Amino acid sequence: MSSIQRSKEQLSLRISEVLDDIGVSDEMIQKRRQAALFRESIVHVLDKGKTTMYSFGSQSEGTTTEGINSDDDVLFCSPYFIVINDWSHWKQGEVNLLMVQDQTTAPGYCLLQLLRSDVPLAEEYIPNVMFCMDNKGRVIKKNTALHQIFARLGMVQHGPAAMSPMRPGQRETDFVSALPCLQWPTEARRWLTRDNVGGWPTAPLKSESENCGCFLVPADSTISGLVGVEWRISTTLAERHLMFSLNTIHMKCYVMMKVLLKSYDVFHDVISSYMCKTVLLHCVENTMVDFWQERNLITCFDKLLCVLYNFIAHVQCPHFIIPENNLMAGKISPLQQQRLLEVLARIIRSEGRMLLDIQIDHIGERIRQKFSRLPVFHAYIESRLVMHRLVSGQLSHNSAQDIINSIKTYLYIYNGNCCENTIKQMVCSYGDIRKLYPQLNNIQKKSLSYLSQYLCTTIGSMIASYYISKHGRIPNIAIEWLQSGLNTDVSSCLLKLATVYYSVGKLNVTEDILTRIDQTYDRNVVLPACGCIAGEGQLHKEGFDIAANNGQVNDLRNIVSYCVIFMYQEVNIVPLELRQEFFRSSQEEIQRRHPVEDRWMIYAVVDSLPYLYLLQYKVYNSLGKNEEKLRALQKLKNVMNEEPRIQHKDTVYNLLGQCMEHENLPNEAFHYYERSLQVRPQHNAANFYMARLLS
Repeated sequence: MSSIQRSKEQLSLRISEVLDDIGVSDEMIQKRRQAALFRESIVHVLDKGKTTMYSFGSQSEGTTTEGINSDDDVLFCSPYFIVINDWSHWKQGEVNLLMVQDQTTAPGYCLLQLLRSDVPLAEEYIPNVMFCMDNKGRVIKKNTALHQIFARLGMVQHGPAAMSPMRPGQRETDFVSALPCLQWPTEARRWLTRDNVGGWPTAPLKSESENCGCFLVPADSTISGLVGVEWRISTTLAERHLMFSLNTIHMKCYVMMKVLLKSYDVFHDVISSYMCKTVLLHCVENTMVDFWQERNLITCFDKLLCVLYNFIAHVQCPHFIIPENNLMAGKISPLQQQRLLEVLARIIRSEGRMLLDIQIDHIGERIRQKFSRLPVFHAYIESRLVMHRLVSGQLSHNSAQDIINSIKTYLYIYNGNCCENTIKQMVCSYGDIRKLYPQLNNIQKKSLSYLSQYLCTTIGSMIASYYISKHGRIPNIAIEWLQSGLNTDVSSCLLKLATVYYSVGKLNVTEDILTRIDQTYDRNVVLPACGCIAGEGQLHKEGFDIAANNGQVNDLRNIVSYCVIFMYQEVNIVPLELRQEFFRSSQEEIQRRHPVEDRWMIYAVVDSLPYLYLLQYKVYNSLGKNEEKLRALQKLKNVMNEEPRIQHKDTVYNLLGQCMEHENLPNEAFHYYERSLQVRPQHNAANFYMARLLS
């Protein structure tokens, strides 16, 4: 082996170590993938087995880092249409859309022609504004139908995707609405028999990829001239399946390419990460398996760059499965092409040395440290263990947010229903969800466990509220439902049980439950999870990050505390101090609520920890334990200093104000109401409390 080869091998090994340090290791890649699949599985379970949402892109593939901070890509499927590519797949009684590819459509794109639902014939009349008639007399589905809906939700349209406004501390999310198609079109099926050099992808892998089906994404091509009617054939689910089959070295090379894209301005908005992924897939298909080794990392990386250089030189980046679809068509001007080739040529000639200048994730500095005999560790460069803990903590926190946000969305369906009907409907829904269990994979079973237990708690709480209003007591069935949901998280469901017992005066039982919560709530580990309010995002808690890193990203029961959510159907068990939260908004404010982000305002919601202290204060007051009561009140006063992750700060100040009123301290009560309004000037029950106090 020559000295140049040894030097290149050493550099490859050091860069591989650095990528491990920043989270591009097999363990962390799998954790990122688990988090994405867990997010999908929640929707799958709540939708009773019909998956309508997918997480795609770098986050779901595990090919991102804290420095790259890739967007979340979410694809929603519409269940209202049946897309077919052959008349033999027509279904009676359904809204059938036929994929049409002719001389007017670009490769990898199609039109969707509406068919009649009673007989397998073409529809002749335009049914609504979602369709139009083309110059051949065909009724064609438009691709712009959802633009107005996205606009009303405050989203910004960017091609087929709609970007949600970015909350502080959170990543941007790109939402795409697509139509599913179970069969691949002919131009995609040719990939199934395409030869490869190194035996990847294997025939079984290709077959599994085909079984993933495809999506029709509302997007016009840049070359056909058609406007508002073309649909791009997307094989993203199959591509994700292919990416999951690759090894860690493939992933590291892909991440290195994305780091370059982010580090050089010339690539911005010209070369996408999807193009880089396409380059990777082509390279893997056309190389031997043993080429992709850790000691060969720089050579592998150079191979990818050379293929990308060739694609740019010819302005031809063939889609991996539908190569007739040129991903660079109409995307690169001659001037951009010249600049891209110049920069890429310099990078290739450097043989990996340009990575020493990369500032993202401090990659350059980390590589230098690996080569130094006496490395100088900077405070701003986290160790591998710390980085892995941070990533694990963030992924677990995101999973907890996914659970509670999905639950709130699910509960919203029952808004406005009477208590009795809601109980019946939720019990039926619970039964339908439990029936899914035998056909679910392990991740989906974990989601079902969390969601079904939370539903048990809500059903039990509603039954208790209903019986209290009708009979002034709690039936055993309500307690059985409540006890079935106690393992959802550290505190919120236990607090519901304590609330039920308190509402009928069982103070000693309530005290015992609250003491249990107080003893098991490890404030150094447990992280509040809410998701209601746009705040500063998760503040890292070292104990939580350590626990998350030691387990799976969806092992949340002992480290997460959800906010306590009361629907109006539970009003008879809700403490008086919280009931006004149902009416936090004036009629004018209700009209201005955001249709999605402000949905939580129909509930009475409070963070678990301050609610624990409120219940302790009330119970000890009723039991005449004055010392314990004052201690609980002091904890309630200090809670936001001790736990800065509290979300519903305005509600906590309102609770404190009412406690001060009870203690006959009106000036302090007024002070807390003022602080509440400083946090949330509108949609705040403090307006009512202040008016009552002044009167």
